[in-house]
Amino acid sequence: MNNAPKRLFGTDGIRDKANSGALTVENVVRVAKAAGVLLRKRRGIFRERLGLRNPAGVVGGKFQPRRRTGHPMVIIGSDTRLSSPLIACALRSGLLAGGIDVFDAGVVGTPGLAYLSSALRFDLGIMISASHNPMGDNGIKFFSNQGLKISDVSELAVERLVLSGRLDRDEGPTDDRIGSAEEYGLGRQLYCRRVLQIAGDLRLTGMRIVLDCANGATYRAAPEIFAQLGASVHAVNAAPNGVNINRGCGALHPEEVAASVKRHAAHIGFAFDGDGDRVIVADETGVVRDGDYVLAIAARHMKKRGALTNNTVVTTVMANLGLERSLVAAGIRMRRTNVGDRLVVQEMLRGGFVLGGEQSGHIVFLKHSPTGDGLVTAVQLLKIMAREDSPLSALADCMTKFPQVLENVRVREKPPFNSVALIAKAVQHVKRRLGDSGRLLLRYSGTEPLARIMIEGPDAREINELAQMLRLVIERKIGAGA
Repeated sequence: MNNAPKRLFGTDGIRDKANSGALTVENVVRVAKAAGVLLRKRRGIFRERLGLRNPAGVVGGKFQPRRRTGHPMVIIGSDTRLSSPLIACALRSGLLAGGIDVFDAGVVGTPGLAYLSSALRFDLGIMISASHNPMGDNGIKFFSNQGLKISDVSELAVERLVLSGRLDRDEGPTDDRIGSAEEYGLGRQLYCRRVLQIAGDLRLTGMRIVLDCANGATYRAAPEIFAQLGASVHAVNAAPNGVNINRGCGALHPEEVAASVKRHAAHIGFAFDGDGDRVIVADETGVVRDGDYVLAIAARHMKKRGALTNNTVVTTVMANLGLERSLVAAGIRMRRTNVGDRLVVQEMLRGGFVLGGEQSGHIVFLKHSPTGDGLVTAVQLLKIMAREDSPLSALADCMTKFPQVLENVRVREKPPFNSVALIAKAVQHVKRRLGDSGRLLLRYSGTEPLARIMIEGPDAREINELAQMLRLVIERKIGAGA
């Protein structure tokens, strides 16, 4: 693996304030032109060679886009942010100037865009979204023709070309070699059809479901899918206006869907994030169940059915100790990676594992999707409930969470924590206090100017005190207001 540092790409593509920094119109055009040059001159650069089987196969017929000989094809999708059309126009311009044919799927979630990239065998898929971030942020994620986020090597190739200055000297193709642009209006229909295929014979007649769509990319797809499965659907935060995505709702605010479940006497509630690749669940009693619970429930069920390949679940360093103990008690192994669903998927592919995910709600059922998919996760959880003939609250009894504290500290810089003497001393103090009965995870966000503190242990009062002490030390030394 190439370990050279990246300057444009973070842990999840390129992300910044919309129309500034890495996401100015001029820079987005350069990124698109760089991708176009690489597609023309090194056509297979974005094709992952990991032997990942496409479970849905290649879709043809009316869904297949028009192809022009000799022109690479790119599909673009976006969430509902006000800035997404601006970035889409810049991407389209750069790609067309590079001789790339562009198909715009409009508003579609990240898992939907990943699926379209794979099912329709585009040379590259580009998703415009900042996921769970506030409305003012946005981002660009690249997907291979297997629906996987492109590799570090591919990201570095784009980045180096953007920063080299060579693009300004490349006039690009002319005449009929210039790229063409088309709207691809069948994207949501094709993706919904795929989720319904995964649902199979699941029928939700008589079931009341609350959906919090975060005013994001799932606002049409989620209600359509669950209504077609026969559920009585109550959708909230499903009226995006460009500025209300993720605002006090969705996966970052699951208390909203939990309250709605109790208010409407629903059987379950699902809270998606802005681009639909994660989901947090509320059971029928209104108790919030995060990704750790989903993994514990799904792992047990899949093992019982002989479907948990290599008897292993992949998750991240953020996973609660309760999940680890729950899996061990069931005779299931657990592997941890650093934070990021892309890293989880990479470990799953390396080890031949089929279930993985994050506490934050990114859950990957690799036989169905190569990326976190909130709608697929919801469908899979409902299938498990139906097969076990059990409500979610009873299934969730398989895991007891350790108390866990999460703190975010806004920082002005990101030096190594061990290079700041006072922070390093505070970290050692926390670790001594926790001993073998708890965990501290201190890291920087890959997409925001934040230091993230996670402490867990058996004593909620103690870990809260430790977290606040560490927070104050970080604020004092590198805090944005210091």
